[in-house]
Amino acid sequence: MSATLAIGEGAPLAEVAQGSGPLPLVLQLAAALEAEGITYCHWKSNEAIARSLTGENDLDLLVARNDAARFAAVLARLGFVHGRSPREAPAVDNFYGFDPAAEHLVHVHAHYQLIIGDDRTKNYRVPIEGPYLRSATSRHTLPLPRPEFEFVVFVIRMTLKYCTWDEIAWQAFRGRRAQPMPREWREYKHLRARVDDERAAAILDKHLPIVGSDLFQECVAVLENQRPLARRPGVARRIERALQPYSRRSRSRDLGARMLGRIVAATSRRLGRNRKSRLDSGGAMIAVIGGDGSGKSTALAALQRWLGSELDVDLVHIGKPTWSPATIAIRAALKALGALTSGAARTLPIAPTRAAATAVADLRPLVWLLCTARDRRRTYRAARRRVARGQIVLCDRHPAPSLTGMEAPLIALRADSRQDGRLVQAMARLEESYHRAIAAPDLLAVLRVDPEIAVKRKRNEPAAYVRARSAAIWRIDWSSTHAHVVDASRPADAVAAELKALVWSTIAGGAHGDHGRP
Repeated sequence: MSATLAIGEGAPLAEVAQGSGPLPLVLQLAAALEAEGITYCHWKSNEAIARSLTGENDLDLLVARNDAARFAAVLARLGFVHGRSPREAPAVDNFYGFDPAAEHLVHVHAHYQLIIGDDRTKNYRVPIEGPYLRSATSRHTLPLPRPEFEFVVFVIRMTLKYCTWDEIAWQAFRGRRAQPMPREWREYKHLRARVDDERAAAILDKHLPIVGSDLFQECVAVLENQRPLARRPGVARRIERALQPYSRRSRSRDLGARMLGRIVAATSRRLGRNRKSRLDSGGAMIAVIGGDGSGKSTALAALQRWLGSELDVDLVHIGKPTWSPATIAIRAALKALGALTSGAARTLPIAPTRAAATAVADLRPLVWLLCTARDRRRTYRAARRRVARGQIVLCDRHPAPSLTGMEAPLIALRADSRQDGRLVQAMARLEESYHRAIAAPDLLAVLRVDPEIAVKRKRNEPAAYVRARSAAIWRIDWSSTHAHVVDASRPADAVAAELKALVWSTIAGGAHGDHGRP
């Protein structure tokens, strides 16, 4: 390996990777950390540093443990929120910020120790954080370590990820070869071309003697396929033993956790379960309402893609909730009862059978309204439980006091003079109680659009129906409510941009007890 100009020692960032400039939020973060005198560096994947600066990759920062509290305070001032991945190891934090200019989430993956290992367990620490940070230089947007330090840790990381016998067997079972991914090979080649062998050996001898130069060279050899496949597990085992004093689990327990983790991950993928980060300060319930033609579905899809790229997000429809088992049973029973009474009335056209058929026909739509109200409350409660666990829940429609024709108690309005008995009154009171149990969301965004514009947009629905649904939103004076009114007559991108800013204000405000209220 020849000694060449190292990243962070004078090489222009443009030479590292071509791409658009850093996000404004990343520049603000770098300036704030420098102003506070925080000791840190971007510790890995610096071959693709440009992608990290533009928000396409995480910002993987190694931060001095003594600066952890001040580091978190800086991020909080910049509107970052703290999240936790289900698989995250101790001494590792996740922070998420929003750059409104780029409409992009920025994920800061902060390490206070160099935690490495299999992706499912991250069991080992490389105890060289001090010299690693001292090697960093600050001539570019973010401080970068000397390539020799980065190369040493990278090689050990890849050995622990791809050379254990269980990983080799697992990948073989899936018909694959256990080896670094293409982006990791690019990173390896990028570092190898910049590393001086003597400097790397000196780092190992001085700062990592538990590994040493000989074992490290064996790691390099197996990664470059210079050793038979059968030799790889032995090298990985030697690395595990060397780092055992800095592990969270014994080797046997870590092996069990890795194997269990593979099964859980495969099952979760098949079930479509989300394994992304949740917010430590609690999640948020975001409701978007609007008439037909307001672009509500498009806006919600944009929000789900945006937030779901990093965070655990769920989309529920409170307006048309999923039927509960009780609702399915009641609807089936009413349908069967209706068929029975109407058949009896046709077979025996006498007053009692006709009265029974009429009563069932009249009550059935009211019972359906009651079931819908109950399912709305059920959906709302389930969503609130997810929010309490740190998830973000997007609600398609939501009851609001100003709305009287949509997502509102309707039994009292729909019942006619023949249905003013005690049963109907009790049903109306129960329906109202279900809706009263649905409290306001953390953010209620109202997409408001002129009914005539809505009719032009929604050509697949009857114009009168679309006009009426849109007018129900258009005519309300929302100024006295906590709702945020969004002009939905604009292009979808502009509407989505405003919604993203509102949503992030709510999430970041919620982290400080604000909940985004005006």
